[in-house]
Amino acid sequence: MSIALLTEDEFLHNNRIGQQQWQVSPITWPTLKAIGLCHEQRTEALNLTAESYARTIQQCSHVHSVRWRVKNPQHLMEKIVRKTQPHSPTFNAKYLGINQYNYDEIVTDLIGVRALHLYKDDGLTIHDYLMNQWQYEEPPVYYVRSGDDEVFAELPQDIQVKIHPAGYRSLHYVFGSELQQRRISTEVQVRTIFEEAWTEIDHKIRYPNFSTNTEICSFLLIFNRLVGSADEMGSFVKQLAIEAEQRQQALTTSKNLTENSAGNMEHLFQKLSEGTKKQKDYQLLIEQLRQQIMQLQSDKKALQQSIHSNMFTSKTTTTQRRYKASELLDK
Repeated sequence: MSIALLTEDEFLHNNRIGQQQWQVSPITWPTLKAIGLCHEQRTEALNLTAESYARTIQQCSHVHSVRWRVKNPQHLMEKIVRKTQPHSPTFNAKYLGINQYNYDEIVTDLIGVRALHLYKDDGLTIHDYLMNQWQYEEPPVYYVRSGDDEVFAELPQDIQVKIHPAGYRSLHYVFGSELQQRRISTEVQVRTIFEEAWTEIDHKIRYPNFSTNTEICSFLLIFNRLVGSADEMGSFVKQLAIEAEQRQQALTTSKNLTENSAGNMEHLFQKLSEGTKKQKDYQLLIEQLRQQIMQLQSDKKALQQSIHSNMFTSKTTTTQRRYKASELLDK
């Protein structure tokens, strides 16, 4: 339904606001309706700004997924009523005097973007990414459950840690941008997927009918603790996977070194074998050379003996010839 057609009674009924709550709020219906109407007319332009934030945040590699929304006009009006009720847990003095001309300066979540991630430690990397994209209007706040605050001692100094009474865990940022010559705030929430699931269930169950139901609130608190344990388990499994990968790499490196060493040793054995074979070949060659030398020496000796024998034979023959010749002369 358009805000222009919305009546006061319909608004109170749709948003479960009792007459007593309505009466204690100083906001008037004409002022509240004017705020809702102004916001409704600007919704399309706000959607474009929200999409721009979502596209930029999604480019961060550590972001699993991004959700965004522009605040519904009636939800904005209901929030203003809650924030202007004195002595209520939701009262905020800065909402006093709010109107259609200044509401966008007071309400910081007209545009809401949620950046979801898998592991808790991814949040710090996403924080650095966001700081490089925009300048925050307010210091970032890390909301934690009571008992979680000591876990985040390593957070950057510009992040404030606050305990959320309902147990929400989420990093909250408020960034500013210019829209139609007016400064618009965008709230960015960074949380794990487990935290997002619990938040969604908590909002649908606790609000608006069971915020004071002790039994339901107790079970939601137990559920919240289980979500925290799930996040811790996710981080633990991630670390186990990293260590397993490191061990596998070390084993692969060791195996490669062993194989390389074995290959080198085999190469050395081959060279040694080749050297031994060559040595045997050399020894055989030397033996052959030795045999040839011995054969040469034997041949030389035989030759010398042959020469000597021939010389003796020749001398004897000559003597004999001389003898025969003398015999002929005597005759």
